[in-house]
Amino acid sequence: MSATPHDIPRHGYDMSGSLWMRLVDASSMSVFFFFEYLLARDVYLHIDAAPAGLASWLLPLALLLGYLTADFVSGFVHFLADNIGSTRTPFFGPVFIRPFREHHVDPLAITRHDFLEVNGANCLISLPVLIGTWYFVPIHGTASLFFAAYIGLFLFGIFLTNQFHSWAHNPSPPAWIRRLQRTGLILGPEHHARHHTPPFNTYYCITSGWLNPILARTRLFERMKEPLRRVLEPLAGKADEVGGVQE
Repeated sequence: MSATPHDIPRHGYDMSGSLWMRLVDASSMSVFFFFEYLLARDVYLHIDAAPAGLASWLLPLALLLGYLTADFVSGFVHFLADNIGSTRTPFFGPVFIRPFREHHVDPLAITRHDFLEVNGANCLISLPVLIGTWYFVPIHGTASLFFAAYIGLFLFGIFLTNQFHSWAHNPSPPAWIRRLQRTGLILGPEHHARHHTPPFNTYYCITSGWLNPILARTRLFERMKEPLRRVLEPLAGKADEVGGVQE
């Protein structure tokens, strides 16, 4: 018998809503936006580092590639969280794995979390790349300008991923969100419904979902599952049932 939302026990490893976790989320989001601002400011101040006319297509290209990369990474992380690791693994289990497992049992769970809880974890995991880019890759030419813009836009896409995912599960999102979903610019409920159709092993990307058809046809993630499981399971633990209902 399938588990229901009420079957999911709230063990000590579930830190959802705890004061400590909210402080982590709030701090991570604050630092994330601070360094996103610093990186965006540097890109703006050094836009003349690109030859005349190059910036007119350089930044749009960085935007497109950053958004596509965010979509792929969202799918890869979603695939890992659904298939590898235990919800009891210290820190990563309750913070990153449990929410993905839980939403298969209770698809509306993500819609009951507030903005901070939905998006804080993505800010936290983005910080090493964001701070490292700002500190170690100063802009001094076309390549570094493009890289800074690409990383900034890629990580902003990662920041938006869980919010887009939440809206795709929301039965009554704001009208302007529904319009964006219909354009395909962000993940839509009809598109994402394919992931929630048995056997639940496809359409993992949850930023825009643009890459899902390609990844489904090539079965890239499915081909990676067993090699990754052998490498990561000793570190992340054996995958437990959805929601941590059973071992």
